[in-house]
Parts: sequence; C-alpha cells; structure tokens
Amino acid sequence: MDRLRVIRPLDVDEVLARSTEIAEIWPAASRERVSEILPRHAARAGFRFRAAEDDGLLIGFSYGYLGAEGQWWHDLVATELSAEQERRWLAPGHFEFVELHVRPRHRRQGWGGALHDELLRGLEGRTSVLSTQTDNEPALALYRGRDWQVIVPEMSFTPAGVPYCILGLDLVPE
Repeated sequence: MDRLRVIRPLDVDEVLARSTEIAEIWPAASRERVSEILPRHAARAGFRFRAAEDDGLLIGFSYGYLGAEGQWWHDLVATELSAEQERRWLAPGHFEFVELHVRPRHRRQGWGGALHDELLRGLEGRTSVLSTQTDNEPALALYRGRDWQVIVPEMSFTPAGVPYCILGLDLVPE
C-alpha cells in the first residue's frame, strides 16, 4: 500500500488540538511554551499553518501571520531597521514567517522547502520577514536558495541571547 505523504493547511482548532505533536518537532519550545505562544499566534490576523504528514503522522510544519506594530517580534526588529528599511520590510500587510521545523529523520528529503513554498503560496502582501540563528547553516541555505536577503546581519532578542539575523523576501517583485 502506498503511503499518503501530503502538505496541507490546518485550521486553528486542528493546530491547537495537535500542540503535543507540534512540541515534539519544535526543538526550542517546551510543551508549556507551545501552549502559550501558539494560541497567541493563531489568533493573529492572517495566521496560516501548513502541516507535512506521512500516513497521518505530523513530520513537519510551518506557520506565520501578518505582522503589526505592538507585536513583540515586530517591534524589536523595527528598532534594528532604518526608517527606509522599516517602510520597505515592515509595511502593513507584511507576512511574518514564524516557524519551520521538520522531524530529524525526515530532513534532507525536500520537506522544508515544500513547507516554505506552501506557506507563502498565494499571499497578497508585498514582503515577508523572518529571523533565524546566524549559525543555522541549513536554514540559511534554504532561505538563500529561495531569494531571501539578509536585512539585519545580527541581533539578539534577549540580552544574553543567541545571535539571529533578519531576512526579507519580496513576494511581489519591485
């Protein structure tokens, strides 16, 4: 019998119902953190979640939402940008690409790229932005291969935090 391998959107209720599975895949998040952050993000405008499944097992996911002033990540990143960069990258309607994770045994099989592409497919905004650790070479390679550009080479979200870079992608060519 053929296995059913799919990427599909999940609605908010299904995302929240699968939070235990999501926590297993999300390496930096504890179950408590998933139970706090994910519902808050799921309530934001433009929330979209894509699930990669193999015979019903969640093997990866990506999600994001429309960024806006007053949101923690948005406001911290805005302080690192020039006024011109802020207008370009954080204009109303920009999409914040928040998370992309694949179970270790399913990596290097195209799931990350497919989850990336499906999450961004059909967005109406002009730009998307994300952050990733400066030393996360697999993630940086995936994003560079899809035309993301570094807009902030290094910043930390907490005083003793690991360094991140901020990347931007034009969803509509300028």
